[in-house]
Amino acid sequence: MFLIYKITFITGILYAVATLILGHLFDSLDFDGDVDFPILSFIPIKPITIVTFITVFGGVGIMATLNGFSTVVSLIISLAIAYITTFIIYKLLVLPLFKAQNTSAASQKDLIGMTANVTSKIMENGFGQITYTNKGNTYSSPAKSINNKAIERGTEVVIISIDNNVFYVETSEELFSEI
Repeated sequence: MFLIYKITFITGILYAVATLILGHLFDSLDFDGDVDFPILSFIPIKPITIVTFITVFGGVGIMATLNGFSTVVSLIISLAIAYITTFIIYKLLVLPLFKAQNTSAASQKDLIGMTANVTSKIMENGFGQITYTNKGNTYSSPAKSINNKAIERGTEVVIISIDNNVFYVETSEELFSEI
């Protein structure tokens, strides 16, 4: 059993170090592996909590075994402390961070009607790029003219619709002249 504790503890430490080193790579690939089942909400199933459980389980198991506890007692202590620690970390750290992350992003329907600036010329019957500001953050997105006309760089536009993450825009002048 001591070997299992050792393997789980070392695996958890290696994962933490690898995540620290490769964190930027994982962020750029948008890899977080969330699995959310409302029925199982009392079981924190996220990679960070799984690794926390494995690491604490191995570490406590090693300490319990070295302090002379029997195999069964060290297993029970390891499982209990690992679950409690993981649950506390999940409730006090992981959940608040994920909620904060999800609330800062705007839904696409909230962006309809916002003004933006063309940063890369929108070609006739083609694409360009716009930037817009929402909740103090500036974002850039691919854009296409709603009426397939060319729109020069620096022009102020209004977001009319969003389809497949492509923002369909119209110049402010054309939009207000229609009204």
